[in-house]
Parts: sequence; C-alpha cells; structure tokens
Amino acid sequence: MAAVNIERAKAAPLEIHVWMFETEKNITLPNALIPHFRNTKTLTVRSISSFGEFIETFPNFPHSMPNLQSLTLELDDIEGWNPPTDPFESLTHTLESLELIGVPLSPSLLTLGSLTRLTLHHYRFNLTLDTLLSFLEENRSLTSADLGIRFIEPSLRSSQRRSLIRSQLQSLQIYCNDNDVMDARALISGIPLRRGAELRVDSDHSELGDIISNASTTHLSNLLSPTFVEYGSSGESITLRGPNGFFSFHSSFLPERYIGLVEFPFLSLTTVREFRFTHYKIDSTTPLDPIVFHPPSFPALEALTIECNAHASYILSALLLNLSSSPSLKTLAFLDCDLSKDFMEGLIRFASDRKGTTSALLRYVLIVDSDGSFPSPDLVGRLRQHVTTVDVRMDNELPKDLT
Repeated sequence: MAAVNIERAKAAPLEIHVWMFETEKNITLPNALIPHFRNTKTLTVRSISSFGEFIETFPNFPHSMPNLQSLTLELDDIEGWNPPTDPFESLTHTLESLELIGVPLSPSLLTLGSLTRLTLHHYRFNLTLDTLLSFLEENRSLTSADLGIRFIEPSLRSSQRRSLIRSQLQSLQIYCNDNDVMDARALISGIPLRRGAELRVDSDHSELGDIISNASTTHLSNLLSPTFVEYGSSGESITLRGPNGFFSFHSSFLPERYIGLVEFPFLSLTTVREFRFTHYKIDSTTPLDPIVFHPPSFPALEALTIECNAHASYILSALLLNLSSSPSLKTLAFLDCDLSKDFMEGLIRFASDRKGTTSALLRYVLIVDSDGSFPSPDLVGRLRQHVTTVDVRMDNELPKDLT
C-alpha cells in the first residue's frame, strides 16, 4: 500500500524519514523509493551503523536527489563511517537545512552557501574552531545554528582570530555536558549574535556559571534590561527576554542547588515587566531562595504568573509582606495551581489592601485549570469586589503575554 501511494504522488515533493534498523524488516519499501529519489525534498536517516549500509539503501547519493532541501543524518557508530571519497561532494546547493549527528563535517559541506539552518552534534570534532567560525561567517544565509561539539584536542578550540566573526545568526543553541564546558564556552565566545537574537544553552550536569564565566559578553550585554523572566522546570531553567535579545538556559540534570538570578550579577531587574514561575514542583516545605523572587527588586513588574502547582504560597506571602513594592503590578495569573481556601483568603486580603492606592490597584486575576478545579464561587465573588476583572476558565495554557 505504501508503494502504491508513493507511485500516486508522481512528481510531488517527498519527505523520506528512515530508521535504518527497520529497513532490515522490509526490503520492498526502500526499493519502491528509488524511482522517486529525484522528487525528495526532505531526507532524514537515523540509526546508521555504517556508510555501506547507508549507501546501499540510498544508492548514488547525493546525485540521486538533486532537489534536496533538508538533510538529517544520525550515525550510531562513528567507526563505521569510512567512505572511500567525500560522500557530500556533489550535494545540491539548494540545501537549506543540514543536521549531522555523529557524522563528520567533510570539506565539501563547508562550501555550502545556501544553508539557513545548521545542526551539528559531534563528540570527536577534528576541525579547528576557526574553520567552523569561518564557515559560519561566510555563509551569509545562515540564521540558525544548533551546536553540540567536543573538540578531539583541546588545542582545536583555541581561536587565532583577532576579531569576532560577522555573524548573521538570529538563533544559536549550544548543547554541552560536563566534558564539554570549555568547548561550549569557546563556541559562545566566538559566535556573536545580532541584536534581538536568541541564545539557548542546554546542559547535562553543568551549572550556568561554569558555561558563561569568562565567556564573551557579546550576548549577555543584550540582556542588561530584560522585560521578561521565566524561572521553572523544578528550578532547572531560566529564560530572560528583552528588546535587545533572548537567553535561555536549561539543565536536564537536577542540580544540587536551584538555578537563580544570582548567576547574572550584572543584571538589573528594574525593567522586568513580567515574571513567570513554570512547573516549579518542589516540596512545599522547601524554602524558596528570596533572590529568586523579592518584590522590591521588581519595581516595574506588571504581571506575575504561576504555572502548574508552583510554590504559590511562598510567592503570595512575599507579596503580602511587601504591599508597597511593585506598584505597577496589575495582573496575577495562575495555571493548574492548588488555590486552597487559605490561599484565596490571602489573595483577597492582598487585593483589598492594594485597592486603597489607585496606582497599585490589582486590575486582572486570571485562574486557569485544565481539570476545572476552581475555587468556590463565594471566594471568587469576594475577590471580584476588589479586582476589576477576575477571569476563571478551563484551559491548559495561559496567554503568551500578560502585560
């Protein structure tokens, strides 16, 4: 049936996604694809054990796919990738997206000038940092790069360039684990981003300070005046966004201490307009570091969001103790939080106390729950006496921008 449908497609562009360990179970389907290789727009091949296996399934690659726009190759065993010649030498220059996981970056790939997106994860990287930087600089169409690189020799990560590259990147994502911290730092230092661009760091077992310490401030200087802060995922992530840039750090390993704003000693919080706590699922008896949310530090705060049973009681207590701080605070939003009777009583008291000051009036409270576990109508009614709008709705997400 699959072969019949492929035949019906005729000259329509094809997306082919193959897991190589599955091709052994069905030798008919790969053979049915061969006549239509010419129409392939996207090719994704994962779990490649050897170059021989790959070229047997995709004979005459890349000549057989002259219209290819997106290529993803994931190699299971680097020792099995030993082609007699450069397999990418004739790769089409219509290619816009290239993702290589474990596959060496061959010389011919460095000549591609049409890429807009590059993903390169290689833990035995045998090229110099300057070779990679020159490629990123010369490829003027490239706007997004995702790099997880461990240089095979420490000397390869040392740049001899006397000035930063002229990067067109709007998005840079760096992945690293404990063994790659120096490599990640070298990449971040050598690749500046344009104003307003995004820098994301995804780490295993590495703290944020280890990665950005002594790194270039090219990115970080764009975040001197953030307007949005998100803190969450069990204390494993932090996101900063402002008119000049975007920074996100995520650790897939629960650190001994929670990531906090202390990692940004240069940061001023006086411009933050929205603060979000997301998926903050720690024990309710665990004290939250005051440096994470200290109301007087956020004088321009307009919206405070707490998502997914966050440490809401602590945050409300911090507000109750600092009624005069954050005078611009107009919006409180809750998603899937356990809003107990005691919590709602505290919220009503907070709204009532601020009502006396016009500039500090709480104007909007949004309560969203995916299961419909809402406070009682009586408590909601009492809250409405002190808040311009109380919005209670059943949904699974909050609006993106509450300011």
